[in-house]
Amino acid sequence: MPDDAKPKKPDLIRPIAHLNGEKPPAPEWFTKTIETPSEEDVVEVGGAKITYSAWGPVGAKGLLFVHGGRAHRNWWRPFAPFFAENYRVAALDLSGMGDSDWRDQYSMDLLVDELFAVIEAAKLDAAGRPIIVGHSFGGWTTLAAVERDGGRLGGAVVIDSPLGKPDPDEGYTVIKRNKDEKPEPVKARLYSTIEEPIARFRFLPNQPSSELYLVDYLARMGLKETTTDDGAHGWTWKFDPAKGKNFDITFERDLLRAARCPLAFIYGEKSMFALGDSLDHLRDQAKGRSPFILMPEAHHHLMMDQPMAFVSTLRTLFSCWPIRVGG
Repeated sequence: MPDDAKPKKPDLIRPIAHLNGEKPPAPEWFTKTIETPSEEDVVEVGGAKITYSAWGPVGAKGLLFVHGGRAHRNWWRPFAPFFAENYRVAALDLSGMGDSDWRDQYSMDLLVDELFAVIEAAKLDAAGRPIIVGHSFGGWTTLAAVERDGGRLGGAVVIDSPLGKPDPDEGYTVIKRNKDEKPEPVKARLYSTIEEPIARFRFLPNQPSSELYLVDYLARMGLKETTTDDGAHGWTWKFDPAKGKNFDITFERDLLRAARCPLAFIYGEKSMFALGDSLDHLRDQAKGRSPFILMPEAHHHLMMDQPMAFVSTLRTLFSCWPIRVGG
């Protein structure tokens, strides 16, 4: 068979590049969940409109999903309906990502404001303190909410967020802002067709995925059609390319021990963040206080790697956790 006649194999860095923008086949469960009706709304936080989706009855226990960096709320759309029978579920677009507004300046305090604003607007607190589930950057935002006002939460699940070891004096420093550096303006790239950016989509950090229908969906939902000021028409990614520039993410040294709500941690067994001393330190800190789960055969974006295992893991966790002692 000539080389150009051989079927192209998925690229480990760009998993759907070989499809050239065509939609791959998808299983029935996926089609059913993404077509499940949701409530779509916005809430204003610090001058920015924050978009969120909600499923399930008001009055059920609240559950908020928080996406990672350069992602969007629709990362959770294939999974939220699995929890909507027993929970009032919501997923938001953090400012600078998805369909939410961009800001001139971002801060972790503003992102935490956005979480609590959506909790209130979507009525996730109608039945008491809700649970937050945050992946990667969303896990950092979740921990910041726990650190600032954990007493308002029924629990927090951190999914594959790198933390490292805390400094004895400064605590956990995830990202340190350079106060002397002024971020340079960053212009979003414009693509002439929707197929080009879809084919170029990749995870950060890179990882393989055999669930090509999920990868394709994330890419499509992360793009918007636009016309620039100079009249050029095309497609661009929804996230603000300047977000994360000159940004502080720090936590107190006793973050885990002093948390005012139950914590749980889920990591992919094959994630680059499940290796090394930092994870051992985190496991030691969580021992006796928090469930610590390693998902087999899963990389960093574990819900896109092992979707049904992710749902089962989270459902099982919720069946026996959180356990709150005291008021």
